[in-house]
Amino acid sequence: MVRVIENVWLNCSLIYRVLLVLFSSLIIFISAQISINLPFTPVPITGQTFAIFLLGLILPKDWAIYSVLTYILEGAFGLPVFANFRGGIGVILGPTGGYILSWIFAIVILKFLLNYIPRFFALLISSFFVLTIGSLWLGFFVGFENAFKMGFLPFVIGDFIKISILSLVPIKK
Repeated sequence: MVRVIENVWLNCSLIYRVLLVLFSSLIIFISAQISINLPFTPVPITGQTFAIFLLGLILPKDWAIYSVLTYILEGAFGLPVFANFRGGIGVILGPTGGYILSWIFAIVILKFLLNYIPRFFALLISSFFVLTIGSLWLGFFVGFENAFKMGFLPFVIGDFIKISILSLVPIKK
């Protein structure tokens, strides 16, 4: 699957590449609307990390990064693509901004680690990176003494489930 996508990516026109990146950002947008608001934290449980890591697994690194950057820019410019149909720079500068911005680096980390360790552990480390950066950012809004219990712990089990599912996706290297 990865080789097929890489071949398509390398052998297609610019217009086709743009459409593929927009389609990938659409996948992230749809997954963002799979959202559960928790009463004790401003950070919702969403399907975004699942979609981002799935794209990170099946797409070439550059394409995955462009897709995530496109999604973030769409939201920054006010399109309601973030969880609960929110958009605007205020979302990125708000309590959930650390998670959103960390996705770009999480893709880079994931792609690097996939060359050296099993997929499950590469996803686990990438996920913990997102949760750590997101929690640290959240600390500026809820206090650092609350950041871990509001921005990290509630998401560990869900991320573990997402990672376990993604580990089963058949992908050829």
